[in-house]
Amino acid sequence: MMRRAILGAGAVAITLLAAICIPGHLPTTTASAPLASANFHARIDRGTLTLRGSLPSESSKAAILHRAQELYGATRGRVVDELTVDPKVGSSAWIGNVSKILPILGQMKNRGSIIIDGRSVVLSGQVDSDRAKATMLQDIAPLTQTGLELEDHILAAQLKAPAPGLQNKLDEILTQGSIEFESNTTTILPRVHTTLDQLIAVLRQAPHVTIEIGGHTDKYGAADYNLQLSQRRADAVRRYFIKHGLTNQFTAVGYGATRPLSVAKTRAGLQQNRRIELRIKGTSDL
Repeated sequence: MMRRAILGAGAVAITLLAAICIPGHLPTTTASAPLASANFHARIDRGTLTLRGSLPSESSKAAILHRAQELYGATRGRVVDELTVDPKVGSSAWIGNVSKILPILGQMKNRGSIIIDGRSVVLSGQVDSDRAKATMLQDIAPLTQTGLELEDHILAAQLKAPAPGLQNKLDEILTQGSIEFESNTTTILPRVHTTLDQLIAVLRQAPHVTIEIGGHTDKYGAADYNLQLSQRRADAVRRYFIKHGLTNQFTAVGYGATRPLSVAKTRAGLQQNRRIELRIKGTSDL
């Protein structure tokens, strides 16, 4: 009987000792803090693109910067990188689609912005027509399809008739010397710089005229590839104009092989279809 009492007292003592000592030596587990939402802000101001925000990885930042340099980085300093990578920021579906919508900023007059806070995308700026605005709102779809709510602050300018004869001057220059590129690239051939400079001289006299730069290819090659190549070439011409100080509102559009001028399969016919066109869309007071 005495022995059982002693053993029972010992068990109680060990239990009390464990309650006092063990918690101080065991590692404590704490709930991890929730990740913050990624955010992004792109602002274009007279050809200079500034990127800000917090992203979850170096790869996501690199993809956005690469596309920004392609579109707006023809001149040093045109793309200002203020993006940060933060391990405390979570990944979001919209991050992978930012590169797809960066061309939208090039359609805005002088300045505009895209702001993403993780819940919504705010689009601000001015465009040259209601039609241009409608197209821009369609182009933002890669972001809204990921669940972001769109806040539209785009203003559309009212266009007036362009200066008489200006379109004829542009067409004449491009007829006498077309804008050509190295094969399957966006590199403008040096010999056509004279043609570009003639166009610049004409457009500099009409700074408020809005211009569509249309890229076209021949029918050979995959249709998707031709569309992408024609878009990139139109973008390259736009960058050349901006680099040389033009303040016109330019919209670059790739048409691929959808608008041929010639059905001939001769070298001359194919060359006629591989072209850049400039189309006056109007004149804005904004």
